[in-house]
Amino acid sequence: MRPVVGVVGCGRWGMTHLKTLHNLKQQGIISAIHACDIKPSKQHDVVSFADSFCTDWQTLVNEQKLDIVAIVTPADTHCNLALQILDYCKSIFIEKPIGLSQNEASSIVAKVQELGGQLLVGHILRFHEAMNQAMDLISEGEIGELQRIEFNRITPRQPPDYPNIFEAMAIHGIDTACYSFGELEPSRITVGNVVLDDNNYPTNAKLSIEFPGMKEACINVGWNGKEENRKIEYYGSKGGMTVETNEVNKLTITTNQAERTFLLSNAMAPLAREWQHLVEMTKSPSKHSIYPQPGSIIRSVKWVELANMEIQNTSMELNERIE
Repeated sequence: MRPVVGVVGCGRWGMTHLKTLHNLKQQGIISAIHACDIKPSKQHDVVSFADSFCTDWQTLVNEQKLDIVAIVTPADTHCNLALQILDYCKSIFIEKPIGLSQNEASSIVAKVQELGGQLLVGHILRFHEAMNQAMDLISEGEIGELQRIEFNRITPRQPPDYPNIFEAMAIHGIDTACYSFGELEPSRITVGNVVLDDNNYPTNAKLSIEFPGMKEACINVGWNGKEENRKIEYYGSKGGMTVETNEVNKLTITTNQAERTFLLSNAMAPLAREWQHLVEMTKSPSKHSIYPQPGSIIRSVKWVELANMEIQNTSMELNERIE
């Protein structure tokens, strides 16, 4: 059975979802796509990719029999939307972060579990083919014991209207580091080099994360960069490895002996792989019906929440000194 999919939110990334789903529909994996956005003008953008369009999610879920709903809206709307939409459709794709707090994340996970539904949270780099190949090579000892990760996500794009670099980009680095270290829980986070806009929203930052066993991750994220930088660099006891996450089919290994580049054939775009994974989850419901595992989902939100709290505390201290 090919699922009918609804997409709530047709902004920049929502349109990427719609284009991906349209391709999957042409391949016979999806049967229909229905789009929703509060801006009526978005109808002109989605007409080539969706079978219908409406301006409120209630109309979407009442008029269409949906098998999966994707929530691709601002992060502060995720929790309320998810909890309400789950009453109509128990299989959902929520873009990261799933919520703005551990409580929000836990409430969504609990409701999915209660309903026996399926949930996929958009930690897209877990589906990046070159990164997964890197994980395989690291597990085989290619660069020795993994000790340090440097995660870069800098874009020349301007920040959105209400930016939060931790929720938009740093969460990718946090999840990638934990995932790469075998789902290890961090022990400490430090936030520095923070740039705030005129409304005190963080637009750029550098995070240092410590893990048990003397492991660490450095996460450098921001808008308004000079050029696009999407590198993940892995450092082990015998060498290093680099994944360019804007290329799904390339990784480079550097050791004392040589530098080698791997080109992966037929590499699929990570978002398409995410969607295929969720479609398979809905076809074969089981105890593994939430991805990533609930602990991983909540962990990422937890450490983003802690990063936000550190910035808020720093801002309050600065304001007190000025006064």
